Amino acid sequence: MTKLNKLKRIHEIGTILAKHGLAVYFPTSLLNLFRVENAGSGDGQDLRIEEQIRLAFEELGTTFIKLGQLMSLRSDIIPESLANELKKLTDNVKPIGFSLIKPIIEQELSAPIDEIFEDFDETPIASASISQVYSAKLRTDGTDVVLKVRKPGIVETIRTDMEIILWIADGLKKSPYGENFDFKGIAEEFFWSMNAELNLLIEKSNTNKFRENFAGSEWKWLSFPKMYDGYCTEQLLVMERISGSKLDDVVAGGASAGFDCRLIAERGAEMLMQMILIDGFFHADLHPGNIFFQQDNRIVLIDCGLCGKLDRYLRESIADILISFAAKDWDRVARIYLELSGNIDVQNRELFVKEFRRIFRALPDNISDIDSNQLYRQLAALFFKYRLRVPRELTLLLRSFTLLEGLCRRLSPDFKLMTVAESLSKKVILQRMTPERIAGDSFTIMIKFLDFLQNFPGTVNDIVSKLEAGEIRHQMLHFLSESERKFTSRLATRVSTALLMSASALAFCLTENKNSTLASGIVFGLSFLLFCSSFLRK
Repeated sequence: MTKLNKLKRIHEIGTILAKHGLAVYFPTSLLNLFRVENAGSGDGQDLRIEEQIRLAFEELGTTFIKLGQLMSLRSDIIPESLANELKKLTDNVKPIGFSLIKPIIEQELSAPIDEIFEDFDETPIASASISQVYSAKLRTDGTDVVLKVRKPGIVETIRTDMEIILWIADGLKKSPYGENFDFKGIAEEFFWSMNAELNLLIEKSNTNKFRENFAGSEWKWLSFPKMYDGYCTEQLLVMERISGSKLDDVVAGGASAGFDCRLIAERGAEMLMQMILIDGFFHADLHPGNIFFQQDNRIVLIDCGLCGKLDRYLRESIADILISFAAKDWDRVARIYLELSGNIDVQNRELFVKEFRRIFRALPDNISDIDSNQLYRQLAALFFKYRLRVPRELTLLLRSFTLLEGLCRRLSPDFKLMTVAESLSKKVILQRMTPERIAGDSFTIMIKFLDFLQNFPGTVNDIVSKLEAGEIRHQMLHFLSESERKFTSRLATRVSTALLMSASALAFCLTENKNSTLASGIVFGLSFLLFCSSFLRK
């Protein structure tokens, strides 16, 4: 898009915001750049601000509708009332003519449609803001397939809007609301999400990864559409056409239609927990429209464009949360959430824990009676109150968990998703005690310890210099006598080195890997020397 067109789009955005009564919330400097006049008058003056924002986003088109949908998932960083209003945004749009889609298909295939497909239905099966879906039959073997085609010009339009959104977010930091809302964070997260959605090869890659993760015979009841890699590009996907029943049909038909609803619910829960706790790669859009059910209670997942990734730390933290949840150790659950938020500036951590505990103590004793949606809303409001930024991946995970729990309850009202989660969480926790894991952790500790020893003299010198200069307040030192300070120092050294000796000794005895054994031995030796030296100091 040319600079002139971008300026026109900026003015158009400003005009629509003013029309819906929103321009008054923007700094004057932004309004001047928008070239907006009569910013105080708008058609939406009698509406709630949440409704004004939704209506403006609808009129602004695809990019802002997508932005609103993303914001609706982040009630930890925007008010719940706004999140609920933005959930009303949908991107179901009228399909564009096939005459505009056909050149894209043939360009991406490098061949006429008739040369690749013996049958092609020009009426789309589905149409969304970014892509349209068609059914066809391959000429090579007669296989029924579907084509997902990105609409022409959509990339340029969305990326221009994204640049403008980032620019607006920068300007809003100076507004009266800049302290309460992380506009830049929302914009950057949106930028990442939209770039992933515009590249259809990411959906192909995600689908293939799921197929690999669930290739074992124990997962024969779970499948994902086959991708025809030779025909797939950033703008076009050709994949196996999936047939099956939707959730409403399964619930209505039940056993008479050949479905075991309880078994399907159990399988769905097992699938999601495997994704989250073991693989660290999960489908983040598990609404009923993306799930098919086939005979023999088989499950097929489609539309794998939106996925989440969890590193080992996050997976183990989630396992800790689930186990603590089952044990009703609400304080521990709260503190894990505080750690995950990455926000160490909580004004009153204990007050947060107290409010967190109050929410959970009010839950029903029976896990199956807990309303996950209501619980999520309460937690999001608490996070917003204390300005805790929940990691994006955890937000996606909570959404998937809530969506699947609702699906499982429709299949089997008394089904307890938390029971399956707790069982698999214990396996994850036990994995921490394997010899290989202990040896690996011991090696990591050794590296950090050696790095600490290397930097220790400089650190001590820096602290002493600051103490002499009066830059560090050290009144607490006066509460302990010199002998007490020495005793505390020796005690801390002995406890930490003893723990390190125990872990490395256990790893040394249990592991069969030579490199891990050597690393464990080195850690044990260093720990032992430090332990002994603590008794020699006076």
